[in-house]
Amino acid sequence: MRSHRVEVIVFAIALTVFGLVALALVWSEDWAYAALASATGNTSATFVIPPDRRATCGPAMVMDLARLRGLHRAWAMYVVGISSVPVGPACSLFTSDEYAHMADVRAVFRGAEIAAVLALFVVAYRISRARRRGTALRLVRAGSLVAAGIVAVIGVAATLAFDPLFLLFHDVFFPQGNFLFDPATSNLLRLYPEWYWQGITAGVAVSFIALALLAALISHGALRRRSNTYTRAA
Repeated sequence: MRSHRVEVIVFAIALTVFGLVALALVWSEDWAYAALASATGNTSATFVIPPDRRATCGPAMVMDLARLRGLHRAWAMYVVGISSVPVGPACSLFTSDEYAHMADVRAVFRGAEIAAVLALFVVAYRISRARRRGTALRLVRAGSLVAAGIVAVIGVAATLAFDPLFLLFHDVFFPQGNFLFDPATSNLLRLYPEWYWQGITAGVAVSFIALALLAALISHGALRRRSNTYTRAA
């Protein structure tokens, strides 16, 4: 019994790591940005042009949803590793500090992608070993429920204390402190305001919980069918 509990915990943690990273990739797409912007009524933003560039670009630039979506797409492709080039000049909307921070975000996300691949191997190995014992369905059912519980707890904590947890996350992964920008001048904060991070966090969490519960339900159904088959055969 104790060994089964250990198996379930290890499986659940690996499933959580892989699932959250995979869903973060899905929710990083520009469709999610557009959907969240439309849902919250934030379909435009006024970007501030740095003083040394105003002669060329003007004092400010109004960005509609199409342009915001394009900027997000370019940054997302850079962060997840699809593109090696960050957002282009675009009238130099972003400062060198903002570029440096996004390079750090890219490094963290690449590390997360590696962790997700390793977690997937752990999930596959645990299922393969449990399958040889005839306990794979039990492992998937229990592990999926535990994983859903883990993410649910994190989600509740984020709902109750989003700002402190968001700051803690950045303190842990960006200890150099280059994530602190002036809201009055930072276009990166205008592109990614609080509503975006709250929406993405909720989207990833709800998607993960739903998929984990679905996996648990399917496994439970398969176990019941197998049990009924053995009962009839007896």
